[in-house]
Amino acid sequence: MQDTPIEALCVPETAPAEAGTRIHHVIRVCRSAADFARLRPAWDALAASCPPGLDFTYCEVAAARAFALGATVSVALVNDGAVLVALCPVMIVRRGAYRVARALGCGNDQEYAGPIVADPGDVGLYSAALEALSGVGADVLEMVFVERDSPLATALAHVPQSWVTRAIPERWRRVDSYSIGLSAFPSYDAFIATRPESLRGSLRRRARRLADHGAVQYGWCQDADDAREVLTWLFANKRRWAIARGFGTAFLMDDRVRDFFIDVAGRIDLVATPLVFFVKLNGKPVAASVNLVGPRCIEYFITTYDESYAAFSVGNLLVDSIVRWAHESGRDVDFRPFFSTYKERWASRKSWYESHFVILTLRGRLVELPLAAQQLRRVVRKLIALADDRFFGLGTMLRARRGTSKSDEGRGTACRTHW
Repeated sequence: MQDTPIEALCVPETAPAEAGTRIHHVIRVCRSAADFARLRPAWDALAASCPPGLDFTYCEVAAARAFALGATVSVALVNDGAVLVALCPVMIVRRGAYRVARALGCGNDQEYAGPIVADPGDVGLYSAALEALSGVGADVLEMVFVERDSPLATALAHVPQSWVTRAIPERWRRVDSYSIGLSAFPSYDAFIATRPESLRGSLRRRARRLADHGAVQYGWCQDADDAREVLTWLFANKRRWAIARGFGTAFLMDDRVRDFFIDVAGRIDLVATPLVFFVKLNGKPVAASVNLVGPRCIEYFITTYDESYAAFSVGNLLVDSIVRWAHESGRDVDFRPFFSTYKERWASRKSWYESHFVILTLRGRLVELPLAAQQLRRVVRKLIALADDRFFGLGTMLRARRGTSKSDEGRGTACRTHW
């Protein structure tokens, strides 16, 4: 069933399905915030299994922004008899001659993709959700950051996907991700005892040194005004950081993502939900993070710190306070994809993620062109980096044979870093 009017929505039942009932789905097409608001009972039915970043309020704010851009939002609902067992919201955007269905999000395109399912370990429910999404009226379904060997990845292995991405070697497709399985540890102390002494000792020493400079607060914003203030500082500081390094990170160059989270902060219970964690010194933030909080996990999503306090490891002190809260509340911590030294030092688990482009129609094959161009640019960057490495490696060897001084070697390294 497709394009069912939103007025036809029935509140999903939570009673067990009758024996012999079959899986079926409907697509709810939303064209306004009022349409989307009627879907709240569906989210409530699956609240216990909702991953971070897919709760109703987060998606409601994302949907409102999608409508403002002229996009349509469709929600696939999968039922087993009268029982809702899976739900997946997507926004439909046009890219030239084809339409793309992609996850609702804050605007930085980095949320995990995937549906909400009643049983996150059931591959069949993910398969049913993918089948439902084939009817949302798009040519391509874009799913970023899917964990390798997860039930969703298993279901995706059986649907038509981009030839370009399938042809890329796995080591190029995947990105490393880091997390802490805190549920495996009886206490925070039991967890931290497994981390390197260089991390544990540093936390204690630097917390004491930071306290020597004034009153230090560790915690999260518990009212909308405080959240607005810290979020404004966080994104301004992160923008300065990106500009100073020549990074043209699109979502940092305007205030849309910041405003998204300010909007979310005004709609949720901030006392119970640490959307914005911080370390403050004398009332001013020196480190902060936006976190996506689910029933079982907290994601360390967007973070920054004041570089003038780098010597005090305020970023690690921020992580420490989040990990403590996570253990107390019975949640794991997800540092999300992409390598960073601090992630590796804190994490107890490592996994791999990759993005998928599901082809829904023949026209959807047009996505192969931009994907091929993207991969070509990536190959060129890798070749340039490889040539650079080999050039300076050769230069080092030649200088060593000529007996070049260490000071000259240092200047060569500095030049390479600058380039």
